[in-house]
Amino acid sequence: MGGVGLIPIDPLTKIPNLTHPDKTNRELFIGNTGPDVTDQLLMQFLNAAMMKVGLALPKFPEVNGGKPIIQVRVAGKFAFAQTRTEVEAANLLNLNNIPFMGNYLKIIRPSKYSGPHTTSVTWQELTGMVDPNAPKPGAPTGASSGDASRTDTRVFAADDKIFREIFIGNTTEDTNEAELMEFLNTTLFSVGLTHDNNPKPVSKCRVNGKFCFVECVTPEDTALALNIDQVPFKDQQLKLQRPSRYPGVITENITWNEVLEKVMAGEMGQGIKPPVPSLDNPSGKPTTASSISEEKAVVVTKIVRLTGMISPKEDLVEDEDYNDVVLDIKQECETFGKLLDIVVPRLAQPGEGDVFLKYDSEEGASKAIKELKGRTFDGRIVGAESFDEGKFEKKDFV
Repeated sequence: MGGVGLIPIDPLTKIPNLTHPDKTNRELFIGNTGPDVTDQLLMQFLNAAMMKVGLALPKFPEVNGGKPIIQVRVAGKFAFAQTRTEVEAANLLNLNNIPFMGNYLKIIRPSKYSGPHTTSVTWQELTGMVDPNAPKPGAPTGASSGDASRTDTRVFAADDKIFREIFIGNTTEDTNEAELMEFLNTTLFSVGLTHDNNPKPVSKCRVNGKFCFVECVTPEDTALALNIDQVPFKDQQLKLQRPSRYPGVITENITWNEVLEKVMAGEMGQGIKPPVPSLDNPSGKPTTASSISEEKAVVVTKIVRLTGMISPKEDLVEDEDYNDVVLDIKQECETFGKLLDIVVPRLAQPGEGDVFLKYDSEEGASKAIKELKGRTFDGRIVGAESFDEGKFEKKDFV
C-alpha cells in the first residue's frame, strides 16, 4: 500500500499505478504561461525546478525517470500539469509565482478539485528570491502593484533597453544568434522596415531554446520590426511582441503577410515606411486610406470559429480527452467575454477539428479573435475568424 496522499502501488511492479482515477488530485492549473510555450518545454522547466529544490519524491526513480511531472497540456496562456503522486501535486503548488519566459506562473488547484486544502508558499518564499508582486521602491503607500508599475515607468528614458527589446517566440532549437540576426536584418531592410535606412536595425540577440530576445538600435527600429510578426523562419512562424515587462503603450501592428501585400502593391519597400507609433498617435494608424494600417472591412458576429486548437486523432477519440480539451478551451476563452456556448464537433462530424464559440456580444468575439489568431498551440498555428450566426444555430459547420 502507498503512504498517505500517494497513489496505489502495483503489487507486482512496486511502482505507482498512474491509471488510478485520482487524476484530479494530481492535476494543477498553471496560468500566465505566455505565448509559444510547448508542452515539453514547460514540463522540462517544472521538473527541473522541483528536483532542484527537493520537491520530487525519491521513492520512485523507475517512474518517469524520477521526474515528478508526467504530463503537461498547454492551451494558449494556461496549462494543466499532472504529477505522479498527490504529494508531488501538493509540492508543485510551492512553485507558484516562479519566473518563466518573462512571466510569473500562477499555479493553483483546478476548479474541479474537491480534495482537502493543502498549505503552500510561493517560489519566492521557498527560495528567498524577491517577490515580483511586492511594491516597487518609491511607490506611494497603499498603491497596488499595478499602480507601482505605472509609477516606475516614469523613470525610463526613451532610449532605455526595454524600449528597444523584442520577445521572439517559436524559434527552432537549432537556431543560433548569428543566423537569426542576419535573417531579421536582411528581412527588415528589404521591406523598408528600418529607421533612417539602417541596414542592421537589430544589434543584439539572446537565444534560449524555442524563444529569444533581440535588441534593436533605436526605439523606432523596434516599433517597425514588430510589423514582421508571423514571418516564416525554418518552417516556423516567428511570434514577435513586446516583452511582458514593457512599460510603454502597446501599439497595433500588422503581420508579415500584410507587409508582403503592401510591398507588392508598391505601398512599402525600401524608402517607403509605415508610420511609427508616437505619443500623439499611439496606435500608429495613419489618416490616409493607402497607408499601412488600412483596415479591411470585416463582418463581425458573436460566433468565432477556431482552427488548429485541437488534434482530432488525439483529442476527439476518448471521452476523457475530449472533455478535458473542451474544459481547457472554455476556461481560456471565457477570459475574453461572456461565453454562452462552445461546440467542438467529434470525429466524422461536420466541422471536425474546429472549435466554435458563441459570445454574448460582438466585442467579446472580436477580442477572442484578436487574442487567439496566430498563436502557437501544441506546435500548430491557431486560426480565428467570425462565423455566420445562422449557420451556428443550425449546426451547419460544413
